[in-house]
Amino acid sequence: MRSYRVLLLRKFPENPTLGFYRHPKLPSSLLGRTLVRFLHVTSPADVVAFYYHEKILHSYEVLFTDTHVYDKKAYYPLEDIRGVQRKDKRILLEINQLGRLISHTIPLGTPLAAELMERVFELIIRAPKEDAIEKVIQMRAALNAASIQWLELRDEVMRTIDLLHEKYQEGKLSLLEYEMLREDLLRRLT
Repeated sequence: MRSYRVLLLRKFPENPTLGFYRHPKLPSSLLGRTLVRFLHVTSPADVVAFYYHEKILHSYEVLFTDTHVYDKKAYYPLEDIRGVQRKDKRILLEINQLGRLISHTIPLGTPLAAELMERVFELIIRAPKEDAIEKVIQMRAALNAASIQWLELRDEVMRTIDLLHEKYQEGKLSLLEYEMLREDLLRRLT
């Protein structure tokens, strides 16, 4: 099963006022009370990200481990999520279950929380699949050493041009200096 730990640690919002928490800043008291309800999550160390919304008489939680998403009604592998749609304070997920798409609704506390959660699920859906990563590795293996060196040089030149552009935006380089340095770097690629 594919792990989404790195993606969640980088992209899951961290906003306690809206109820979004991610590792390592997970609230132990809330997480402890929540784990009692989720029998499939055996340890707080398994939780990568956490959403918590409390109402007067009840609360609503969404837990993310590196491979699954859990709420009060169900849990699903993250790699089976095929679509997401936001409707006011709710998220509607389309999940592949044995070749059929089923729907699952996750209610959230505010429209802004629903928008943030929708972005998280869109990132999960668009994350490159393992077969795509394997294809890139195979394509790179077919290249000769000179081609690989040229690609690495190209990547370095593009990163340097991006840094020069940032310096220009900050006012540390004039437009003329930026253009001259950029042209010099691009000439090295030919």
